[in-house]
Amino acid sequence: MAQNDISYADVALDIPHLPVLTYLTGEHPLSRGHIVRVEVGKRRLTGIVTRVHQDDPGRAVKAVDFVFEDIGPMPSEWMTLVEFASKYYQHGFGEVGVSQLPPFLRKAPGPRVKSALASYRKVKEQDSQPPVTPPALNADQETALKAISNARGYRPFVLFGVTGSGKTEVYLRAIEALFARNPTAQVLMLVPEINLTPQLLGRVRARFPGKRVFSMHSGLSAGERMRAFLAMHESRGDVLVATRMGIFASLPNLQMVIVDEEHDLSYKADDGIRFHARDLAIARAYQAGCSVVLGSATPSLETWAHVKAGDYTLLPLPAKAVQPAAPATIQLVDPRAEPVSHGLAQSIIEAVDASLKRQEQVLIFINRRGYSPVLTCPVCGWLASCPHCSAHTVFHKMTMRQICHHCGFSEPVPDACPVCGNQDLQVLGLGTQRLEESLAKLWPAARVLRIDADTTRGKNGAQAAFEAVHAGQADIVVGTQMIAKGHDFKNVSTVVILNVDAQIASGIVRSEERAFMNMMQVSGRAGRAGLKADVYVQTRFGDKPLFEALSRQDYAAYADAALIEREEGQWPPYVFQALLVAQATTLDAAMRFLESARQTAFQIPEKEMLGIAVYDAVPMNLVRLKDKERAQLLIEGATRPALSAFLHIFKSRLDATGSGVSWHLDVDPLDI
Repeated sequence: MAQNDISYADVALDIPHLPVLTYLTGEHPLSRGHIVRVEVGKRRLTGIVTRVHQDDPGRAVKAVDFVFEDIGPMPSEWMTLVEFASKYYQHGFGEVGVSQLPPFLRKAPGPRVKSALASYRKVKEQDSQPPVTPPALNADQETALKAISNARGYRPFVLFGVTGSGKTEVYLRAIEALFARNPTAQVLMLVPEINLTPQLLGRVRARFPGKRVFSMHSGLSAGERMRAFLAMHESRGDVLVATRMGIFASLPNLQMVIVDEEHDLSYKADDGIRFHARDLAIARAYQAGCSVVLGSATPSLETWAHVKAGDYTLLPLPAKAVQPAAPATIQLVDPRAEPVSHGLAQSIIEAVDASLKRQEQVLIFINRRGYSPVLTCPVCGWLASCPHCSAHTVFHKMTMRQICHHCGFSEPVPDACPVCGNQDLQVLGLGTQRLEESLAKLWPAARVLRIDADTTRGKNGAQAAFEAVHAGQADIVVGTQMIAKGHDFKNVSTVVILNVDAQIASGIVRSEERAFMNMMQVSGRAGRAGLKADVYVQTRFGDKPLFEALSRQDYAAYADAALIEREEGQWPPYVFQALLVAQATTLDAAMRFLESARQTAFQIPEKEMLGIAVYDAVPMNLVRLKDKERAQLLIEGATRPALSAFLHIFKSRLDATGSGVSWHLDVDPLDI
């Protein structure tokens, strides 16, 4: 074979700090985007071809070992998205792209790979849904629908609707209009949590019985994820309902992106590639030249700032879709001003009692699972703590164990205080388990259902719990964030919010914003089918301005005031941040690494440091996690491009240090 007939493939692999490697294509007709298996040292790994060329590397190279030929290359738009994400979040192309492939494609292909792929292509008939008569739209919904349906090319919309305003119906009508003008279009619908997918999946399938609708999330088996991946990749799927992982699905005909509950923190990955699915959804829509709809009753402050700047089009839905539904009446209850029993103020007990007598459901929100936040000894002051983290363990009464909610450490509750031997240990604080027990004592005839991570561990556990609520099989529902958003509970008239003071007083920059959003979201679970809605917030901080905005259900006023504070304090979205996090066996080692990294930053040429601030290293709020001591270094940039350019240089220099300390960069961190 003549030299100029030899072809090479550059392959990106999921190995940190490793550039693309060059291989001979051999007999394989490769192109950019093909998924391959190659030999790296003594291992064979999955990689993605980023370039095919005839440039002689000047050294002996190995040949590509295997090609997933039956799948075909990843589309150009997907490759562009991965390239953008890898540059923005400061990772290699392979670290991003390969890590987001289905597990089937990341493991060694067996001799029956072709038959396995053939079986994944056999999609069983999707459950038939009863015929649906779409509800009539109100004037605001019609206006929003018209704006989305008439849009061409990239257009970012914010569907800003109070809970129960019919945002989902607008989504469905917009999809219907899209399919009417482009029957081969594909739609990506993102939801923040797995437990929200069954409800939305059912509604989409019922509305579009002739379309193939798939779901993708971490709760599915490897086979189910592969089946969904193939269907969308090969344009046999029309709509994908997914959690944040779906942002990296292969969608050759993508024509619309919808991000429901766009404000939700779950869209930000907290390990591996720490991407934000909402931000990538906007980038992906821009690359695909299509509309992106961000839906929320409480848009993130970052999104609200884009609205104020005119970057995104605001589509308000100020009224409930169901008439005569009215906004909830918010009542603040100070537990210092009236008797408290089992953690509930007397006026709240009376309100719950009245709802039960009317045979209406009650929702009680407390964002703390377990029986009690901590077990203590009243004699010597001992507090149950995790030996692996700088955190207290949580008492779980059902299993009589104390569990760390950070690392999962678990041990039996001691018979006596390990310090002084006192056998009369006490619990402090209130969790979902203890609240469930208290409610059963207050209302022994009521059916109390607890919904949290402990009661919904099994497959479809959350779905079964929510179906029980919809079916009227529970009188009082007590739960964590799982019950706060996206669920259309028809018979809930009373909502009780507990323990919000702990979040407000935490001292974290975003704590009030999150508390306000939680309260707005959970308040929206009441009165969705026309019942009178009452919301009781038990708090000692009723004089704070956020409660005035909450009482009026006025998110815009709250967000406007919060943005003024952010701008004055120079916090996001008016400055752009990255966090260098180090963990080591000792805090001194982590701090030394970060201080060295800080000095490395100051050695970067001054022209690359314009608008960049590098702060002192400090221990993290949760210093010890899983036996590792952690510290952080905050980096700020006046603009995104300036920060990205600096981080690229900074990270390349850190990669070359070989410090022995485990570290990562978190771009646009949510917690500092």
